[in-house]
Order: sequence, then structure tokens, then C-alpha cells
Amino acid sequence: MNTKHIITDKDYYICDGDKVRFIEDEGTIWLVGDYKNPGTGIKDLYIPNTINGKPVDTIEGEIIDYKKDLRSFIVEDDNEYFRLYEGGLYSKDMTEMYFMPPKYEGKVFFVPEGVKLICDTAIFVNTLETLVIPEGCTRMIEYSASALKNLKRVYIPKSMEFIGFKAFNFTTPQEVFYGGSEDDKAKIDFCDEGFNAGLLDAEWHYNCRIPKSPDEIMLLY
Repeated sequence: MNTKHIITDKDYYICDGDKVRFIEDEGTIWLVGDYKNPGTGIKDLYIPNTINGKPVDTIEGEIIDYKKDLRSFIVEDDNEYFRLYEGGLYSKDMTEMYFMPPKYEGKVFFVPEGVKLICDTAIFVNTLETLVIPEGCTRMIEYSASALKNLKRVYIPKSMEFIGFKAFNFTTPQEVFYGGSEDDKAKIDFCDEGFNAGLLDAEWHYNCRIPKSPDEIMLLY
């Protein structure tokens, strides 16, 4: 049973009959991955408000590793740190994207307006062909868009400042539509150009508008 305030003497709680691991860090709770017991049977990942009276305020990207049957996230309406938006998991203020909807079936995905940080493993549905990142987004951290084997094009805003270690590892789009100039691109910290080579080796187009709908993509290009 899902319980918004969990009390346990273990370092895990049970979700769909499998374990969800957590650690305590400076008075708050982090939900973390567990490679030995990855919880492959979890279909609906429940995120409690508190564990042992301490707020759950951080979720590591590894928590969804090996969960091929994952179909949804469950968050209480009164959760102070997280919220759902169209099936995806975000920070309460929608500035941080934790995960896209697990069963997303479209070939085009628009990161919602207002997102500034795309977190570890946030974009993971590998049937995507087009990824659109909105103006105002500034950071993509490690593995945030990795192993998207069918991705053909990415829209990156001029506001982007940091694309982290292996953010696009094993992702090799054909084209990048960038909102800034070639000089602006030179200011982006790609952190590790070798592991992001698939992105950097794509054909880059400069001073592009960032579309806000699939129809606009068709009109622009």
C-alpha cells in the first residue's frame, strides 16, 4: 500500500512487491538505484512525501534503471518537492525535469517550458526521433539524453550553458538546430567532448527558432 509518510527500520520501502532503496543525507532522503536489486517488477513508482519523518527531496536517475515495465510515477498532490506533468516527473516549481513519461509513445518530445535543468536519465524513451529543449533551459547533466538510438534531430536553445558528462552518450542525432550563433555554441561547456561526440559531430544549424509544437516544426523546416 502506498503511504505518503513511511516509517521503516530498513534502508528501503516496498513498491509493487520490490524494494526501493534510499539514503539519508543531511536530514533529507534520497531515492537511489540498486544494481543488485534493481526492482525490475515495479510498474508504478510511488514517491512518498517523507520517510521516517524526513522529506524525500532527491531522486537519482539510476532509480529507473532496468525497470522495463515501469509505466507511471505516483506523487501526492501535497508533495512539497515533486509533481507530475503529463505523466512526467518534475520538481514542484517545474524548473527541474527528473523523468519523461515512462510509456511515452510519440516520436517528438517537447521538454516543458520553464524547465531549466534536465536531470540524469531524464529523457530515456529510445523511440524518440526529435527532442525539443525550450529557451530558458541552461543545464543538462550526465546521461540526461543518452542511448537514444533513434534520435534524428535535437533543438537546443541559446540559453544552454552546460551539457554534462555523457549527456548524449550513445546518442547520435543527424542534425542539431541551435538557437544561437556558432560563437554562442563555443561558450557551451560540453564537459567531455569525447563522450558527447555524437552530438558534436551532427550537422549544426545556427540561429534557429525553437518550435513549440509539432506543427511549428513542419512550418520551420
